[in-house]
Amino acid sequence: MKPEDLIRRPDGSYVDLEDVEPRHALAHELVTTLFPMATAAHDQLTRLKRLALDEMSGYREMMLADHGVTVGGKEGNLTLRSLCGRFMIKMTVSKYVTFGPELEAATALIDQFLEQELTKGGSAPIHQIIEREIKVNQKGRLNTAGILGLRQYRFKDPLWNKAMDAIEKAIIRDSSAIYVNFYNVDVSVTPRVETLLPLDFAKVG
Repeated sequence: MKPEDLIRRPDGSYVDLEDVEPRHALAHELVTTLFPMATAAHDQLTRLKRLALDEMSGYREMMLADHGVTVGGKEGNLTLRSLCGRFMIKMTVSKYVTFGPELEAATALIDQFLEQELTKGGSAPIHQIIEREIKVNQKGRLNTAGILGLRQYRFKDPLWNKAMDAIEKAIIRDSSAIYVNFYNVDVSVTPRVETLLPLDFAKVG
């Protein structure tokens, strides 16, 4: 019996691989062969992401220091292209906002405002716009951008103003996530076609 043939089970006992049903032995062999490869790929992608973020952030800071200008778009977004035009890397900053329980009070106040407006013969289009902004999406999540966008509307009504104050108080976390995406660019056509290089396991192959 070889030491590698002894497999430790979750309960701490050992079993000889030769005594295991063939299909279970084969499954064990496949998993233990593929898993280290997956771990290595994961580690490589992690290193790639960290390197890309560090290098692109460093490039931005260097350009700002040398020329007093910010390269890229607003909120830290950055797009870099090769001279041949065939390769492109985008660093994108996505904002996330989390709401507290005050949001329930805000939506209740908005509902009261809408009912009041309809009773007074208010504008139906305004009613539709507001309802569209505060409804949940297909995943059951609130339309964050729409809720925050409601603050741009100015109505001279105490209910509306109280609702907007409640939205402000409901914002409990404003964070961001940074993504790096790689693109192949077809320069033989106009307009140029940008194709995302899949680095997601579910999208390759």
